[in-house]
Order: sequence, then structure tokens, then C-alpha cells
Amino acid sequence: MFKGAWLRVKTGPALLVVLAGLSLRAGDLPPAVQAKFVKILSAAAGSPGKVVCKDADVLGELEKIGVAQDAGSKVAWATAGDVKTMKAAGKFVICSKLDDLAKGGAIAIIEEGGKPQIYLHMGNIAASGVTLADSVLKIGKRL
Repeated sequence: MFKGAWLRVKTGPALLVVLAGLSLRAGDLPPAVQAKFVKILSAAAGSPGKVVCKDADVLGELEKIGVAQDAGSKVAWATAGDVKTMKAAGKFVICSKLDDLAKGGAIAIIEEGGKPQIYLHMGNIAASGVTLADSVLKIGKRL
């Protein structure tokens, strides 16, 4: 009985550290899910089958579903460090964090309540020069 109690005490803090590490990514969707949304949104933005992407994980998933890396594409998937650069290059920027919308992202795809949710930054969408399909405008939450 004493050994079992010792084991619970010793593994308890380690388990908390592991769970804390996992919670840092709360809100992020898996790359395969992100890639599917990027494929749909790039087509809705007039750039079917091509996107700018520097994220190796998402790019790998995009290639699996027939989306090619194309520097000339008007649509970009960007992580926090690349959002401003992609916006400055005139790209329609899709990102995975709400905070990135303030940095120039047009659309954020996040996990909310266990489900994917799309947020739209109408000013950045307009600035990109891209006209989105009405279906995207209807399902996304506008900021």
C-alpha cells in the first residue's frame, strides 16, 4: 500500500507536466484537418490546388490531397512568424490563431469546443483583393 501511494505521488507531478505541455496546443487543429480547410478555402478564394506554405507539416498534408506549393498563388497558409510577411506580399493569409488576424491574417481556422471554426477578418480579406465565395462568408464568424 505504501509503494502504491509513493508511485502516485511521484508520477503525479510528471503527469501534470505532460498535461500542461499538451494544453499549450489547445485550439490547434491537426495538420491534416488544417490542410483540408486550406484546400477548400483556397478554391473558394480563386486559387484551387495551389497555395504558399512554409509549414512543413501542413505542406506535407496539402501535397497528399493534391494541393501544390506555388509561390505565385494569391493564397498563403502562414504561422505566426510569417503572417506579416505574407500580408505584405499581398497574399490572402489563412492562419491557425485568432491573434494572427490582427497581424494580417484574413481567415483563422481554430478548434473551438472540439470542432473546427472559421473566423473572418473582413478588413484583411478586402485588403488582399480576393473575393470569397458567399458560402464561406456565411459559415465564418466575422470579427
